[in-house]
Amino acid sequence: MSDKIYIISDGTGQSAVNIMKAALLQFNEPNIKLSVYSMVHEEVQLRSILEHAKIDNSVIACTMVGTVNRSIVRQFCEENELPFIDILGPSLDTLAQHLNKTPLETPGVLRKVDEKYFKRIEAMEFTLTHDDGKTLRGIAEADLVILGLSRTSKTPTSFYLAQQGFKVINVPLVPEVPISEEIYKIDQNRIVILMMEPEVLQKVRSARLRHYRTTSTYNNINKIFEEVEFCYELVRKNRKWNMVNTTNKSIEETAREIIHSVYGRDMEL
Repeated sequence: MSDKIYIISDGTGQSAVNIMKAALLQFNEPNIKLSVYSMVHEEVQLRSILEHAKIDNSVIACTMVGTVNRSIVRQFCEENELPFIDILGPSLDTLAQHLNKTPLETPGVLRKVDEKYFKRIEAMEFTLTHDDGKTLRGIAEADLVILGLSRTSKTPTSFYLAQQGFKVINVPLVPEVPISEEIYKIDQNRIVILMMEPEVLQKVRSARLRHYRTTSTYNNINKIFEEVEFCYELVRKNRKWNMVNTTNKSIEETAREIIHSVYGRDMEL
C-alpha cells in the first residue's frame, strides 16, 4: 500500500487535510504523508496530478466544488482502481436536491474575508480587553457576561466564544467582593454563571496549588461549598441569570450550552 494520500482541491485543501488527519488518528498511522495540491482548476493540471497518484498507487481525497473536475477525478479513479474519497460531492448533491438549487461551484468561499471574519476579530479583541474582570467599560456592547468562581473555565470559554463572534466579558466571583452595579444595568438574560461540583473544583484547585508549590485555603472543601452555595443564591435572587455547570465538560460543550441558554438553539452565527 502507498504511504501517501493525494489531496486535490480547487480551494486551499485545508478542509480535506483536517478531515484526513482526524481519520488517520483512528488507525494509528502517523507515517502516512499528505500530498496536497491546491487551487487546481485546469483539466491538464488535474490529469497530471492523477497520473502521479496512479504511479504511487495512492488514495485520492478530493474537495472540489466544480462538478466537471470532480467527475474527472471519480472516473479516473474508477478506471484505474484507485481508492477515491469525495469529501464535498455527496454533501453538495444532497443539498442541491433538498434545496432545489444549483451549487455556486465557487472555490474558496469559506475562507473569504467578510463581515463575519471582522466580527470575530473585533470580538476577540473585546474579550481580551475584558478578561478576568479587568474592566467593565463597554459592558453595554457585550453579547455575554460570564461570572464564575476561580478555576471554572471562565477565560478559555470566553475566548472560544469570541472565536465564534461573541463579545464576552468574564468576571471572577468572590463572595467577599460585591458584584459591580454595572452588571445589573444590562440585559440580565445575557448573564451566565459558571459553576462546578465542589469535589471536582477542589481537585482542580489542588492541582493548581501544587503547580505553584504553595499552601492556601483556596482548595478548602468547606470554603468551596460556601462559594458554590453563593452562586446558587445569586441565581435564586436573579431569576433571569443563566447557570451552566462546567463539571467534566469540554470548553466546546460549555460554550454550546451557554449559547443555547442565552440565544436558543437556532441562533444564526
